[in-house]
Amino acid sequence: MTPLSPRKQQILRALVEEYIHNATPVASETLVRKYELPFSSATVRHELAGLEEANLINQPHTSAGRVPTDLGYRYFVEHLMQESALLLDEQRLIRHMFYQVQDQLDQWVRLTASVMARLLHSAAVMTPPRSIEGRIKHFEVLAVTDLSVHLILVLMDGSVQQQRLLLEKPTQQDELSAIAARLNPLFLGKNADELNTFLVTYEPAPVERIISNGIVRILEQHGEMEGDVFFGEDIVNILDQSTVSAVGLRLPPEEERAERIRKMIEELEHKRLQKVMDDLEQKRILPVLASHLPSSDGVQVIIGGENQWDEMKDVSLVLARYGQQGKVGGLLGIIGPTRMQYGRAIAVVRYMSQVMDELLADAYGCE
Repeated sequence: MTPLSPRKQQILRALVEEYIHNATPVASETLVRKYELPFSSATVRHELAGLEEANLINQPHTSAGRVPTDLGYRYFVEHLMQESALLLDEQRLIRHMFYQVQDQLDQWVRLTASVMARLLHSAAVMTPPRSIEGRIKHFEVLAVTDLSVHLILVLMDGSVQQQRLLLEKPTQQDELSAIAARLNPLFLGKNADELNTFLVTYEPAPVERIISNGIVRILEQHGEMEGDVFFGEDIVNILDQSTVSAVGLRLPPEEERAERIRKMIEELEHKRLQKVMDDLEQKRILPVLASHLPSSDGVQVIIGGENQWDEMKDVSLVLARYGQQGKVGGLLGIIGPTRMQYGRAIAVVRYMSQVMDELLADAYGCE
């Protein structure tokens, strides 16, 4: 990306911030007046033309102001944005909410997604905490019919997996319970490879072999990202991001026109975001996306056209992994319009990943 002069950077920062705030194409006169730029409107127009040539902004209509492009947002995020930290009151409130459910792992995902959605007035997504490698904690086998049983496997990360198994001969519940009692201490803490190695020397009986093979299959599938379940918090109305509507008030003609444009843009953003969330649920794009994210620490920002899926060209994602690599963890983040408050979004996603890091450290002994 070509470096910009300090003057172009100042103008681009002001334009992006103004468009994020008001959802209206930005005119040079607005930048000079509202942001007290030390340049004339003619100078600003000249610099805007240069930014447009660099594909950092564009002009939707010849008579309209300019709006940022995906590349313009990217330059803003990497070079111009001022990240905003969460207020101490917000941090205390979040900590208090998690304190109330500190022993309810199943509530962490819903609460985390809900907090992010409310703080950012957008849609939140999150994978439940799970280990990349499944390890056995405990299993039970329940008789269903004479020749079928229900295997219930509890893993070290707290997840529960179930599978129906077919037997070669009728087996009573007493015998199934005795097998589980005998094998549980031997299987404890093993992953799929370790269990396979153990079974070579153990030489299990036929019923034990069927149960053991069922457990191995579950362990082998546990780390497959495609099999993960993503959680999407109900979308908070995107129109709430804007200032109070001026409907019913008599505005000057120019302000009334700007108000109509702003509402049209916001309604379009809302429809696009709703469609994206529907596509994510139906086509399971996010699990594939998660598998391509860098495993390193930090918040990842994916803007509009940087996505490889057409369904997500009109939205941005701010994502972060949480937990400890190779142990228990997952992915959390925000999906919103490209006109999102990136600094605020990054701060919220980073803070919530830190909260989950701490919760998992306490629950699973991660460092």
